Amino acid sequence: MISLVVTELKVLARSVTFLAITIGFPVVFFLVMSEVFGGLGTGGLDMPRYMMVSMAAFAAISVSIAAGTRVGQERLAGWNRQLRLTPLPAWGYVAAKVVVAMAMALPAIVLVFLAGLVIKGVELPAGQWFGLVAATWPGALPYGVIGLAIGLAVKPDAASGAGVAVYLPMAMLGGLWIPVEALPGFMVGLAKVLPSYWLAENARIQLSGAPFQPLGVAVMAAWLVVVGAAVIALHRREAARI
Repeated sequence: MISLVVTELKVLARSVTFLAITIGFPVVFFLVMSEVFGGLGTGGLDMPRYMMVSMAAFAAISVSIAAGTRVGQERLAGWNRQLRLTPLPAWGYVAAKVVVAMAMALPAIVLVFLAGLVIKGVELPAGQWFGLVAATWPGALPYGVIGLAIGLAVKPDAASGAGVAVYLPMAMLGGLWIPVEALPGFMVGLAKVLPSYWLAENARIQLSGAPFQPLGVAVMAAWLVVVGAAVIALHRREAARI
């Protein structure tokens, strides 16, 4: 499993285009959105802080799903078939992919926060910056398995597009583009069962000082467990075809 993680990271490190798009895209969105909404604020936060947290959450989501859906390319190349011939168990395969997604998500999240500090002038105590990273980074876990599920469930050449079709609506409904309060009433209820909403909300709590919400951790854990079980089942189904 460790060997697979190291190999995957080496492959991704050589893919400059993938890194530039997936890691740089959320930073561009943060800079644009914080300018568009100007001096507005919501939830007790000014817009630069609000959008910084939202786009850090978006970075965690988009990068994790993009890393997971790369399995579609691996299926086309026959790499997955080779892995299924090794002693690597299904849970080890899933765990390795999630570790890779998490490793990719961290620099994307940190880069958004750096843009907030250096470009937008967001000033926070050092402990609060670390608290934001600690609140945001674990939220990438469910999306690592969601991306992997997409890569295994759809046709290999459609995996990347399907990933985009999943994470953009989840980001919008989760309140990452606009505050959840601005959405229609039925969408507000839907938002609170999505990990994208709680990923950003848990980070905002670090800034606003609002009470911790254990429901958010429960929602994200439920997505991780349910989708993770589905991924293991999909991987075993493919292994049975050999």
